[in-house]
Amino acid sequence: MSTLDSFYGYLAAHFADADLAGQTDEEAAVAEVSAESRQAYLEILVEGRRVLAAPTLEWKRIGGSANRHFKSEAETRAWLTRMIDLLEARLEQL
Repeated sequence: MSTLDSFYGYLAAHFADADLAGQTDEEAAVAEVSAESRQAYLEILVEGRRVLAAPTLEWKRIGGSANRHFKSEAETRAWLTRMIDLLEARLEQL
């Protein structure tokens, strides 16, 4: 198992069908985050920050996992940074 399984699982679970559920990406980023699930999401946050800190981004894999169609690594990085920032802000509220 990859050390990023939780991160890619988060992308697939939260974003892949968010539009079908009537959620914006911003809503999907923090859906189901609660005090009870905080520890699991902290792991995802750490993994997400590690992905963003890497010199190259597996942007096509990220797009595929989240069911999003990005045109470039820069576009993917900007989107992912926003989603991870939202997750971090939500976790800080708990």
